[in-house]
Amino acid sequence: MVFFLSHIRDVFARSHSRSQEILLSRRAFFRLLGYLASCVLFSLIAQDHV
Repeated sequence: MVFFLSHIRDVFARSHSRSQEILLSRRAFFRLLGYLASCVLFSLIAQDHV
């Protein structure tokens, strides 16, 4: 499994420049934060209606 993940990482690294990797990583990080924040928000709204 670890070999598979490192192989996927190598393929990704070869297909993108370093600056593109940074931008994609940053975008993914902020999308994750947005998703987590929306989960928390919906959970709080659901608790208020109970």
